[in-house]
Amino acid sequence: MSKKVGKMNIWVEWFQHEITEKNTWAQIRELVKWKPPSSTEVNKRYFDKHIDAAEFAKRKNDEGYHASIKRDGAGHG
Repeated sequence: MSKKVGKMNIWVEWFQHEITEKNTWAQIRELVKWKPPSSTEVNKRYFDKHIDAAEFAKRKNDEGYHASIKRDGAGHG
C-alpha cells in the first residue's frame, strides 16, 4: 500500500535587522539581547524548490536582511 505524500510548503521569511551597538566583540561587556521583529515587519515569499529558496535567502542576507528558510511538515510520510 503506497502513501500519498502531500507537497511541502517552503518559504523564506526576512526582515531588516539593524545593529545599534558600536562596540567590537572584544569591547562588549554585555551580550546583545535578541528582540524579535513584529509580525508586520516580517516579509514572506514562497518557493517550489528548496534550492531556489536558499539562493533567495542568501541574496537577502547579502543585502543586510535577516533571512531564514521555513517549511511545514507536509510531505513527510
